[in-house]
Amino acid sequence: MTLAIPQEISTALEVLDSIGATVNTIAINLGANRLDRRSFRKYLCDYADRAASDGRLINASKEDIPQCANRGLLLAYAHMELICWLANNNYTMSSSSVKWYSWRKIRAKYCLPLLGVSPQKSHLLKKLRYIRTIADQVYAEIDAKNVPPLDGPVRYRKVSARPPVDPPPGMDDLVHRASLAHKQLAQ
Repeated sequence: MTLAIPQEISTALEVLDSIGATVNTIAINLGANRLDRRSFRKYLCDYADRAASDGRLINASKEDIPQCANRGLLLAYAHMELICWLANNNYTMSSSSVKWYSWRKIRAKYCLPLLGVSPQKSHLLKKLRYIRTIADQVYAEIDAKNVPPLDGPVRYRKVSARPPVDPPPGMDDLVHRASLAHKQLAQ
């Protein structure tokens, strides 16, 4: 049974297919800034690898029962929230665009703090864990329905069944904001 997928979810799938290259660019820019942000860059690269695989997982979830499709919508919602957070924090600045002699320019343009990134890193890690948890739940529901396995670099865990979820509210607004954020990140 194929469910009718809303237009905003199709847009979300397109964003997830192309966000990996953008997030890799952000990680490379952090490396070019000569700041020691290895763990932060590692989490960004992990997310870049995961985004396309989760897009295929969301696409497979729409082919199943409404409960699985709703959980797929929740996964798309979590990804769109993370993309908006990345755009709001603007980690795309390269070191050549920051005026290093002016402290006000550093603070205004380079949003990743110079001395400590632990709050941003913990926020990113929390969002990635949430995405991983929902993706594992979607995979478990798809696997229970004997859908062929998905190819990709990400390995999903089979978790126990969870109660059904409703589709998240305000999905169309969030997908619109995330697509604008993706365009902002890609510049």
